Amino acid sequence: VFQRTSPILDSRAMPTYKLTYFDIRGLGEVARQQLHLSGTPFEDDRVHNDDWMSGAMRKESTPFGQLPVLEVDGQPMPTSLAINRYLAKQFGFAGKTPLEEALVDAIADQWMDYFDEVKPFLLTTHGLWPGEVTEEQKQRAEDGMAKHLPLFEQFAKDHGTFGHLVGTSLTWIDLLMTDHFRSILAYFPDALNGYPALSGVKKVMGQHSKLREWRDTHDQPF
Repeated sequence: VFQRTSPILDSRAMPTYKLTYFDIRGLGEVARQQLHLSGTPFEDDRVHNDDWMSGAMRKESTPFGQLPVLEVDGQPMPTSLAINRYLAKQFGFAGKTPLEEALVDAIADQWMDYFDEVKPFLLTTHGLWPGEVTEEQKQRAEDGMAKHLPLFEQFAKDHGTFGHLVGTSLTWIDLLMTDHFRSILAYFPDALNGYPALSGVKKVMGQHSKLREWRDTHDQPF
């Protein structure tokens, strides 16, 4: 019988967490939100982009030369998806069954393909990539949304309920999608028009009191 592991309650056994990422939401925000939602203390280590670009030694100290990195009792764990999956299993945000976990992982993997399409526009817009935003970057982002949002919409209809992409309760993919919607809607305000399931996820997550608490104190444009 599959049983979801409950959050760690014994503070003596609780590991220490340090999340290192840039001072933006980006690929580190879902990990921060999971730690906050679970009530888990963590060190929120924020790196300025200029310091990162000029500090080769710090890059070399990370497993893959990139951020985010989550340290669990000092042991570094790289890449956002691995971090999110690990935390979700610790705190009950991975899905209620093995099938739900697999479905969450599947849509997350597809989301990364989608994010490759919109990333140049978003990172350049926010000054994290050099130069001015080009029409080609904007068009690539629009094409990426046109290709992938219908897939995510249908996936949510097939496997989720109103307000959740998979199953009947909050999973980390709800956090990932909702946080990303905050970014794209700032530039493409009609992006979710015609996508009621995705809009429902955004609405339900927007009403989550503990998430609102986090956003109110850590609000950033990207």
